[in-house]
Amino acid sequence: MPLLPETARQVDLLVARAQAEGRGPSLALGVVRDGRLAHLAVAGETPRPDADLQYRIGSITKTMTAVLVMQQRDAGRLSLDDPLDAHLPGTPVGSVTVRQLLGHVSGLQREPDGDWWERVGGTDLDTLLAGLTPDKIAYPPHFVYHYSNLAYGLLGAALERITGTPWAELLTERLLAPLGMRRTTYHPTEPYARGYVVHPWHETLREEPRTDTAAMAPAGQLWSTVEDLGRWATFLADPDPALLSPATLTEMCAPMVINDLDSWTGGHGLGIELYRVGDRVYVGHGGSMPGYVAGLAVHRPTGTAVVNFANSYGLRGHHIGALGREALTLVLDAEPAAPAPWRPADPPAADVAALTGRWWWMGGEYEFRVDAAGDLVGGQVGRPQLRFTREGPDRWRGRAGSQDGEILT
Repeated sequence: MPLLPETARQVDLLVARAQAEGRGPSLALGVVRDGRLAHLAVAGETPRPDADLQYRIGSITKTMTAVLVMQQRDAGRLSLDDPLDAHLPGTPVGSVTVRQLLGHVSGLQREPDGDWWERVGGTDLDTLLAGLTPDKIAYPPHFVYHYSNLAYGLLGAALERITGTPWAELLTERLLAPLGMRRTTYHPTEPYARGYVVHPWHETLREEPRTDTAAMAPAGQLWSTVEDLGRWATFLADPDPALLSPATLTEMCAPMVINDLDSWTGGHGLGIELYRVGDRVYVGHGGSMPGYVAGLAVHRPTGTAVVNFANSYGLRGHHIGALGREALTLVLDAEPAAPAPWRPADPPAADVAALTGRWWWMGGEYEFRVDAAGDLVGGQVGRPQLRFTREGPDRWRGRAGSQDGEILT
């Protein structure tokens, strides 16, 4: 369903202001709702954007690499606590684990050695691995949040060794093709926006290089469109179980680390960035490559998302990710999701019905009822946060809130 006219007008204004003030040659922002593009806001004429125009997505690529890793974990071909050496034998940084690499808590340095990998032609996998030295580990694991592009180059290398399939082929086979993301590609495919840097004094454009990052591709190589990245946002909201277990994606969205200890508004899960905006938490990732910036933010409870791109390296006074999150918050505030209609339930079993009502524990009053799925739901009166699923006679397993995972008998 498209946005209401007033909501659309406000989103369009946000985009127009960011493009004008930020000096972006072009800017595109898509609002995704219920698996469809609900609104496209565009600004700029170099070139004029549409939903099928490719931009480079940079580190949003990492979210796809992370899903490939979790697919292999779910298939039993690796453990998140495997040391890297189990899959890349002999590497001098092999003591760090897959989990630590995914969550940017391995302590591994940000970049590989050599020239800036984003701006020059990449090296092959053997050269990348040969360039590793023990001092590439800057901090002990879990000592500090330390974002690492190198970590994702190494995760891509591990995937190739485990599956026998190059990362780009594995990505197409396991994710892009099944999701119908035909316009998400390794190399740019027309029509695509050229990427620029804007001269700081006379506002002319200089075209930036479009490199093949080779062994570092799993960290930031891909190109995509509003339409295609909207499909990926829908997957991150509610994945197809044939591709990834919903429970696994929820696991990926649990914080491994808080990345801003002063304000606690951001964190990192297993390849997924987390953003706290007011009472909501969005998941997604940002991306940048020379000449391009991109953002992806998803509100999983409502299946609403924003994807956005610009084809200049930074927008003066504006952050592409913050712009997307501002638009997403605007949409959620202006058009809250309607609650599911209440329907009468079938009578519960007598032994379950006996558990409903009010209970007291440690001086507090609790209230429980049975929902349509047969679960016990409730908690302290006025604070319903608990859910229990039946496992057998007089035995229940906590599935939400402070008793998640605990046994109730």
